[in-house]
Amino acid sequence: MLSPLNQSQPAANLAEMAGRAGLRTVAAAWPTGIAHLGFAVTACERCAAAEVCSDWLARAPKTLGDVPPFCPNAGELRSAKRRG
Repeated sequence: MLSPLNQSQPAANLAEMAGRAGLRTVAAAWPTGIAHLGFAVTACERCAAAEVCSDWLARAPKTLGDVPPFCPNAGELRSAKRRG
């Protein structure tokens, strides 16, 4: 079951995570389609690890070889990277 919306900056976390993985969160540039980007935003908004994500991003390298496993969008980001 999905958790309620969190109070952090999920869109900022998603944009940052995607950017470090070599992707852009501009709908027209999302390689798996705008619907997938919408699902990714919703998953991020409902993520229970938003604080963990923000803290992780504060310490992570500027370029990522892979998305961390705690990210609910890890599979989507990997898929988008392969298609991009």
